[in-house]
Amino acid sequence: MPRLAAACLAVVALATALALGDRARSWNDELAIADPPLARAPLQLADPRTPRLAERVTLVVIDGLGAGEAHLPYLDELRARGVATTAHVPYPTISRPNYVTLVTGVPPRDSGVRANRVPTPVLVDTVMDRVQAAALRVAAAGDFGMLPSLFARHTATLKVRWVETGTRVTPPPPITWPVDEARRAPSLEALGPIIAQLDAAFTVVLVLDVDRAGHARGVGEDYRAAAAAADRMLRVAFADKDLAREAVIVTADHGHVAPGGHGGDEPEVSTVPLVLAGAGIVPGAIARDAQLVDVAPTIAALLGIPAPGHAEGRALVELLALAPADAARRAAADRARADAIAQVVDVHANAPALGWLLAVAALAAAVGVAGRRVLRPASLAGALGFAAMFGAMVAITGGRLSPSYIPRLARTEALGAVGAVIAISLQVAGSWRAIRGAHDRLAAACGTTLAGLGVALAAVGIVRAWFSPPFLDVPAPHWMVAIPTLDLAAATCAVGCAITLGIAARARYPRA
Repeated sequence: MPRLAAACLAVVALATALALGDRARSWNDELAIADPPLARAPLQLADPRTPRLAERVTLVVIDGLGAGEAHLPYLDELRARGVATTAHVPYPTISRPNYVTLVTGVPPRDSGVRANRVPTPVLVDTVMDRVQAAALRVAAAGDFGMLPSLFARHTATLKVRWVETGTRVTPPPPITWPVDEARRAPSLEALGPIIAQLDAAFTVVLVLDVDRAGHARGVGEDYRAAAAAADRMLRVAFADKDLAREAVIVTADHGHVAPGGHGGDEPEVSTVPLVLAGAGIVPGAIARDAQLVDVAPTIAALLGIPAPGHAEGRALVELLALAPADAARRAAADRARADAIAQVVDVHANAPALGWLLAVAALAAAVGVAGRRVLRPASLAGALGFAAMFGAMVAITGGRLSPSYIPRLARTEALGAVGAVIAISLQVAGSWRAIRGAHDRLAAACGTTLAGLGVALAAVGIVRAWFSPPFLDVPAPHWMVAIPTLDLAAATCAVGCAITLGIAARARYPRA
């Protein structure tokens, strides 16, 4: 019977470890909200009826280009012809969440997109929708991904095989997306001529080479070489553009910390260049606290159409060649829309699940009473194991608990595996010390397992009860690292318990 009980406990411990490990792996997915409250709110589409300032607007998103690394020859020429400023990136500073920000004016908190895995179409309104609603054409281009694919229509999933014919990309029927023409270039060098050929009122361009270089080697020689190559590509793309009739906006979705990474709220990842030049832009104008959410409303103002109906930003009217009365109407429309949206998003907030907190506390107390003879040493062993895993995460992030400092996957897995081995070893050593003098080591190991699992799950339960889905507010950067680390620490504790049961089963009684 004791062996059967121990075997059942071992299965429970291993199943717990697998479940917690999987939950840590899918932590970012938990943050997503497929149907955010804002998407169900009525569109705020009051038209301020301001004049169209540019025949065409091209938005270029250079993925990963921080403001401190954006002084490049052609970009500096555009700055000299127009406006040179920076924009603040909303947290979390991750690519796809802020692609959404750029074309919707909605930050990740309210769009529901908080990670690069986006399983379902984004439902909030876009500047592409507004351009098409005005019977104007929309185009898209990129050297890797297609930004408009995030906004696919007539599908419940984004696991779609897009149809590629040469450089042209189209969605398979009946799926649609809010662009009239999309082109994917085989290389960064080929992207410039493609952009030059596109003929649309609004074109959105995504350039990925800089971000890839940043992740591979940090902000160094390769990163700067990629930025210089992107700059040369832009010179080719706009060589024949008439900037007396067309406007260009160049910005980024985030920057990079020096070792290469982003996701947190550090200044170097949350401050990006914002360069505007051409028709409708007042050369040398000064922006007032520009935000990434302001880009979509500014594009709408340049084209003389309503801003996206869910946009929380404003048109940067201080940079635009609008008459004072027109600028005032546009600003008033932006304020009215923001006020209406605030009434939708501000009523939703995370609340701790107090019932779960009480239940976990009761469970911990019950385990403490049942395993009082072994609780102290078992808890100490578990605490040492937890400390080892958090120590590994501190080492992985270089002492900075921020998603920006999570290194490449291979290094993260290697250092994490070292921490897991140390944590499990400490757990097993501490548990064995607690049971080695017991008359029946197997029975003592069962008690140790109950105590260890109870304490570990209580710690996880308390934190997870506080940060429970749906995450209307995105957890702070340190919690974005600490919560999955806590899951992994509890998983290693469960593995240690299972190993201890196996050892005790082979040495049930101490020698006389």
